[in-house]
Amino acid sequence: MPRSLRCHRYLVLIGLFLALSGAGSAGARTADSLARAYAGLPDPQQPTSNDVSEAGAAYRKTVDQSWMAYRNSIGQPAANWAAKHVAAPAGGTVFYPFGGPDLVTVAQLFPAAERYVLVAMQPAQPPVDPLQLSETARQNFYRKFSGEWRKFGRLGFFRTNDLDADARDKQVRIGLTPILMAFAARLGYAVIEVSPIALSPETGEFEPLVNARTEAWNAVRLTLSRAGKTVRVDYVRMDLSNSYLESHELSRVWITRMARHPVLLKAASHLPQNAAFSIIRDALVTNTPLLVQDETGVDYRELGKIGDVALYGHFERPHPLFNPKSQQSLAAAYRVSKASGELPFSFSYQKGSNQRCLQVVRRRAVGTTAQAY
Repeated sequence: MPRSLRCHRYLVLIGLFLALSGAGSAGARTADSLARAYAGLPDPQQPTSNDVSEAGAAYRKTVDQSWMAYRNSIGQPAANWAAKHVAAPAGGTVFYPFGGPDLVTVAQLFPAAERYVLVAMQPAQPPVDPLQLSETARQNFYRKFSGEWRKFGRLGFFRTNDLDADARDKQVRIGLTPILMAFAARLGYAVIEVSPIALSPETGEFEPLVNARTEAWNAVRLTLSRAGKTVRVDYVRMDLSNSYLESHELSRVWITRMARHPVLLKAASHLPQNAAFSIIRDALVTNTPLLVQDETGVDYRELGKIGDVALYGHFERPHPLFNPKSQQSLAAAYRVSKASGELPFSFSYQKGSNQRCLQVVRRRAVGTTAQAY
């Protein structure tokens, strides 16, 4: 690469860092200040960046109410349940394919991880500072983000259709990066750095990019800090179908490596049960030491290859959005099980308390046999 081009890219990266670290112009916000703005929280370290407008105040009120609704009905009950029934070891990486920007769920179920890796199909998009927008654009940004927060407060997740529509919106775009930053702030983290990343042919890992153009923000890394502990969040845009992974060896190898970590599957649209997604399914079944999933994840008949399956909640049939014949073996397992555990919080696709379920599977030690349910 010519030296002039290397220098140009280096300067672009430095400019991005200054913009997100607050070391640039007097009006620039730190990454943490911007995250707190998305999260509807004031910034005591940079008080002049707090939006005191009527629209800003209304946005903060909406986020507060939505977050409290989520925490009371889903977040805290999920965290309490996970401490008892998942009890994941501290440290390490947790892999969340089909997860989108759902940092909150994986952080509730695996609160002591050092790294969260989430994968979905939407581009991350660079963060945007509402204070740098025109008044009309800022109000529209708050209006749209407020609507997503209200849905989140009821459902506990951002809907894929809404995320896809946002990615196509040329006028008012939120992007996944601001959602991840907002969730991090609401979970009590300080956001230290935000940067685009890409899969490196040299290392086989996702590495920071030195090109900060908008189209480069397909994947993003958040470096977070809480109670003296550094945590990394990687969001990766990747097609997880066989057709993509078969033609992208570097991505396939990376997926296999990620599958060696504890895994969460939630609202995965029953794709891991589809023959067109057998590569990622087989990688999970062969490698993961711990799998926590709802009924939309790996087919129950495959779970036994990992280890004994602990059933929680209740399951009879899929959500009407999906093939009614999906997970018939799982429904049969719930019918005969005498030991399905409690599930005191909403999970996945808007199901009532008598129809929501989770399964927890731990890798069976070599030489042991499966327990029948």
